[in-house]
Amino acid sequence: MSSCQIIKITQGQIIRFFLKPLCLLQRKMSGNNQCYLVNLATKERILLPDQTPVILGRNPDSNIKDLKVSRKQIACIAKLGESQVALKPVGKTVCGCNGLALTRNVIYTIGHKDIIEVHLGDHKFEVNFDIPPAKSGSGPEIEEPKAKKPKLDFPVFNTKAPKTSGLTNGGTWEDVDNKELIVFTPAACQGRTKIAGFDIDGTVIKPKSGSRFPKNAEDWIWNYSEIPRHLRKLYDEQYKVVFFTNQSGVGRDPAKIAEFKKKISNIVNDLKVPVQVFISLGKKMYRKPRTGMWDALEKNKNDGVEIDVGESFYVGDAAGREKNWAPKRNKDHSTADRLFAMNIGLKFYTPEEFFLKQKPSPYKLPDFDPRADISHLKLPDLSYDKLNVIVMVGGPGSGKTSFVKDSLLPNGYIHVNRDKLGTWQKCVKTMEESLEKKSNVVIDNTNVDKATRARFIEAAKKFGADIRCFVMETSLDQMRHNNKFREMTDKNHAVVSDIIIFSYRKNFQEPEISEGYSQLLKIPCIPKFTDNALEKLYKTFLLE
Repeated sequence: MSSCQIIKITQGQIIRFFLKPLCLLQRKMSGNNQCYLVNLATKERILLPDQTPVILGRNPDSNIKDLKVSRKQIACIAKLGESQVALKPVGKTVCGCNGLALTRNVIYTIGHKDIIEVHLGDHKFEVNFDIPPAKSGSGPEIEEPKAKKPKLDFPVFNTKAPKTSGLTNGGTWEDVDNKELIVFTPAACQGRTKIAGFDIDGTVIKPKSGSRFPKNAEDWIWNYSEIPRHLRKLYDEQYKVVFFTNQSGVGRDPAKIAEFKKKISNIVNDLKVPVQVFISLGKKMYRKPRTGMWDALEKNKNDGVEIDVGESFYVGDAAGREKNWAPKRNKDHSTADRLFAMNIGLKFYTPEEFFLKQKPSPYKLPDFDPRADISHLKLPDLSYDKLNVIVMVGGPGSGKTSFVKDSLLPNGYIHVNRDKLGTWQKCVKTMEESLEKKSNVVIDNTNVDKATRARFIEAAKKFGADIRCFVMETSLDQMRHNNKFREMTDKNHAVVSDIIIFSYRKNFQEPEISEGYSQLLKIPCIPKFTDNALEKLYKTFLLE
């Protein structure tokens, strides 16, 4: 910034500066010098008369119609004698200058070619003086009485960082589980009982370039100007500040990993707080909302100090907020941060709630809640006297195979499964051979449509068997959850993509008794566990 600086004055002086008769302000007049604000989008100019307030905001003079912007957003006063413009943010929306956020009701002075952002990053106006200022411009000459209270130090444009005790340079990088996770621990980092956890992108920083994704290690600025002050205060209040971030896009590319490490170093060095950073590079147990990063912190990376979850919290922008949760705001890209906190039991805040003290916005959780009580779910009576064929219907991850193995195979049913036999023709043949021997049969395939099911129905009729259809009552979200659980816990199980599950839903035809069944039953998905750790994992949110 060419000439931005803080004017440390009392609140009474602020009022005097904007309301005191103009003749009482000490100023230097300079010839024919004029000041304009140039709209960088439209090239329209707004004249700033000397010592006369002009309001930028959602109004005709500014030519701004954006509902995110207050009607009175920024008060501007040109001081032609000093080739400076005084700014005072007065609206509720966060505004900025040269990419940095401004604090409401604080006065700033800026100069020639500085950029005013009526909404931080948007609606930009360039300051232009007809006679450019000399390099050594001075601030407004306002007599300042002795302050009765210590002056407030707003860090927006202040390059002098507050002192923070216990900081040293350096730190260590560690690879965990073949680089599924990498951890940065500063040299001065110490284990503490209270954790202040934060997501990184979209929470504590954002791309300086204004792009959706950062271009390089230098392409970042603080998401809000208040963030460094907040994090330093938390550290001084004996919180351990920890960042948790999903970075599967970085993957195993050494160049991308090196670039992201450089970015982390830049952030931590600028902050002057020993922040510990957990970076999930994969898509397994360490990726939020799964708790692998937190588990690593708790078990191995907090110097043996027990964490008080009740006194800790987590802040993130992936909070499940729907479109227009604020005027013209897009829906959150996922719910991963909120679910991460819920899985651990942490208090959760969005960046707007924590840093700007805004009220919580409505949000939407996944339709399937793995924590829900399922004790009321019961399986039907499965005792049948007559020769019997059961046609299972359910998508991948619906729980049908577990039901078959737990409830039907122990009762002597022959298991017919296309995954094992390969083709539907072999499945029909195996069924016929079993029925000929008077053995009951269960067809454990997805059996998604009527034509597929008809192959077994027609063949079974020749043997006079009762034909029953068991339809798994498993929602799409629970199928996705079950498949992710199997992917994480069974290395031998083939990965089932969401595409396959969505394809099942698209092609699904609801079974009807008229297809030739003697009975049509709905079967609930009731997971069973022999391991407490697996049950605990299943009962957490696994999907973003």
